[in-house]
Amino acid sequence: MKFDKHLSSRTHEVEWSGIRIMFALADETPDVVNLGIGQPDFDTPEFIRDAAKKALDDGYTRYPPAKGFEDLRQAIARKLQRENNIIADPDTDIYVAVGAMQVIFNTCLHLLNKGDEVIVIDPGYDYYSQIRLFGGVPVPVPARESNRFKVDPDDIKAAITDKTKLMIINTPSNPTGAIFDANILRAIAQLAMEHDLIVLSDEPYEHILFDGNQHLSIGSFDGMAQRTISAFTLSKSYAMTGWRVGYTVAPPAVIDEMEKLMEHMVSGVTAVAQRAALAAIEAPQDCVREMVNTYDKRRRIVHEGLNAIDGIQCLNPESTFYAFPNISSFGLSSWEFARYLVKEHQVAVVPGSIFGQSGEGYVRLSFAASIGQLKEGIARIRRGIEALKS
Repeated sequence: MKFDKHLSSRTHEVEWSGIRIMFALADETPDVVNLGIGQPDFDTPEFIRDAAKKALDDGYTRYPPAKGFEDLRQAIARKLQRENNIIADPDTDIYVAVGAMQVIFNTCLHLLNKGDEVIVIDPGYDYYSQIRLFGGVPVPVPARESNRFKVDPDDIKAAITDKTKLMIINTPSNPTGAIFDANILRAIAQLAMEHDLIVLSDEPYEHILFDGNQHLSIGSFDGMAQRTISAFTLSKSYAMTGWRVGYTVAPPAVIDEMEKLMEHMVSGVTAVAQRAALAAIEAPQDCVREMVNTYDKRRRIVHEGLNAIDGIQCLNPESTFYAFPNISSFGLSSWEFARYLVKEHQVAVVPGSIFGQSGEGYVRLSFAASIGQLKEGIARIRRGIEALKS
């Protein structure tokens, strides 16, 4: 029996992640230096792990509330007001999710009808499969290196049609490390209000900022609370990728739908993980600052090391733990370049085209790795490029 013929047509709208394909190539490569992994290399801080252990002893082993524990939602509301300038009612406006990924998935499910257009930034995180799964049509808007990968609101304006329903913005940005400043966000907010659009604001790297840069949440701008779905996660800030805890602040109608669907999906975010999240949010944020300081040291090594290689040019990222160097001078596609490096020189990076058409000619390199790994990885990239030229 060939089961493939029984699969629904919509399931084919979900593509295999290009990042996972690269991971598979790296995994089968002996002695590889993997600079493609987009997760902190730190252990979850000890006080957070201790909170989880205590939660187990305290009996947090049963079904959690579908929307999240009340005290966690209250702590999130305080954090949102303190750090994001967003006022949210923990009873009606906040939902605890299985990472920010669930917020993105649910947003597309609850909002999109067949043919609805969704503006995405290119290069940017891969939202394409989630959009297409529910019948939406992604509309890429370029973010150019000449503008430090910051989107031009005029390009967004030009992309809006009478079919546009949703804009997805990701700042700080994966893969470029760009930050959208107040002027850019204010212009996007104005477009959203003029054209009656919803904004999904994906903010997983809100704390990983360098050189005094600040993060602003578009949901805090005047008139945007009622048309913004803001997605947050504990994965990056607290090295909690495997705990799968995120949250959203959104209009009550959206929160209600997310809560209702949660009962049919996974019942709720794992109880003990929520208790760990509560400890992370309520504690002094020294652990976050320490990690960011370490990332900053690594960033400098990567930026200097890559720009010292003939043929590569790389902007200094303003945020996140990614560099996005331009490799177009070598005459290879980003996939060809990445495959060459991993197979011939045992260093893994991610092809830029995974992040959209405008990502072609670039690769993403993560500096969420040790200084030793970064120096060795850059040395291997240098040797690989020298071999290309010989």
